[in-house]
Amino acid sequence: MAERQHSDWVAFGREIRRIRTSKGMSLHDAAILLSITPGMLSKLERATRVPKRDTVGELDQAFSTNGSLLRRWSDVTRRSADPDWYRRVEDAEAAAVELRIHHPSLIPGSLQTSAYARTVLSYGRPLDQPGEIDSILALKTKRAERLLQAGDPALSAVVPEAVIRGCLGDSETVAEQLCHLVHLTESGQLRIYVVPDGVPTHIAQASGAFTLISFADRLPLAFTESASGGGLVDNPREVQRFSTLFGILQGWALSPADSVDLIRKAQHA
Repeated sequence: MAERQHSDWVAFGREIRRIRTSKGMSLHDAAILLSITPGMLSKLERATRVPKRDTVGELDQAFSTNGSLLRRWSDVTRRSADPDWYRRVEDAEAAAVELRIHHPSLIPGSLQTSAYARTVLSYGRPLDQPGEIDSILALKTKRAERLLQAGDPALSAVVPEAVIRGCLGDSETVAEQLCHLVHLTESGQLRIYVVPDGVPTHIAQASGAFTLISFADRLPLAFTESASGGGLVDNPREVQRFSTLFGILQGWALSPADSVDLIRKAQHA
């Protein structure tokens, strides 16, 4: 009976084989440098076995890949454990023409720098091991990079002033994060609307974090976020509710130009 392939690991196995053969190594040659047999290495390449972290670390050393295989392993490990909602969100974002993002207490995830995101994860996931934090961070970073590429989707975000002025992290992390927001707006990748202190913010606090996902050829969706994950909302009435909330928040907010000025002032505060 043929062994079952683990579909999440097929691309990873092919990458191992590609690197091995590019270095002129046979299975036996490579296995000499590892703590597994040539047969087991073959199974990893064919994705009929899931690689362990220690083995991937050995492969990184044997192939001199400077940790790239281990980072990819972390990514696949995280993805294979992710519930279906995460993959649905990725697919939706890839097809979107516009994303409208709101978070009442943090810089939205797709706009976070790596250092800021690590700070958020460290505070929000105190029971996770460093390797688990690294895996989630790698996934968040790739997602942000994909969304911030030129072209679709267009991005806009509503952020409370308190989030800007109370930016998490040490001074270097804060400076980098605020500079990143300014750069995104000046490059045309983002339209940001800062809701100033002093206006009613109870709706923002009550709504929680959400993203409106719009398409050229189908009805919009909403993505709601929480500390433990999130979910897609496709009920038209519920999506319209989030759209109305975003409109109210945007109406309270400063213009994009004034919002960037406020962020610049926060940089030098």
